[in-house]
Amino acid sequence: MGDHLGPSIELCFNARRMRYLLTGFAAALVGTLLTATPAKAQGFMCEEQFHLDDPDMECYRLGPTLPQLPPPEPPKPDPFRARLFNYAKFALNHRLNGLASYYSTSLNGTLTANGEHYYNHKLSAAHLTLPLGCWVEVKSRATGRKIRLRVNDRGPYVHKFVIDLSQAAARAIGVDIAEDRSVEIRIIAMPGEAPLPAELLDGPGVVIAEEAVAPITVGQK
Repeated sequence: MGDHLGPSIELCFNARRMRYLLTGFAAALVGTLLTATPAKAQGFMCEEQFHLDDPDMECYRLGPTLPQLPPPEPPKPDPFRARLFNYAKFALNHRLNGLASYYSTSLNGTLTANGEHYYNHKLSAAHLTLPLGCWVEVKSRATGRKIRLRVNDRGPYVHKFVIDLSQAAARAIGVDIAEDRSVEIRIIAMPGEAPLPAELLDGPGVVIAEEAVAPITVGQK
């Protein structure tokens, strides 16, 4: 009978030991679950967004970290365009569109308002209100030709005329023979300034300079 009790006692002992092991394993598993950081599960239809910190994304970065570039400097203002804008505001106080007249031949050699001498073969103009010494560009509406000259005299004193041109200037743009003597005047420099570049105003065109005008022989000094 002792031979039959030996295996039974051994089986009972093994079962008890297995029960103790399972209980200890279950207790350890529960402790681990209680102390572990809860994981976030993805929501239904992926409506939740994961927010990963920089340390989490460090391994996904490609290449070295580039230094932050300074902001670009603002473009510098164009001094020519700034002058053109100022001239446009200044022109609002002056008559710059209308009919052009030209000097009589008998005025050749007489003094102008700023003390210079007027000559028929020189490019000059008279205006009632523009500053003496300023530069203007005069364009004939009939011929489309333009000329650049300096205002050095006062006039014309007939109200229907807006500017008085020297004979050379009038002939250069054709207002001396044109039926329509309407002109458009644009300020291109104030006294003491160099005239603005012609291409800045309205692109290439027929602009006549003083040296391109043929001399007038009658009454020329």
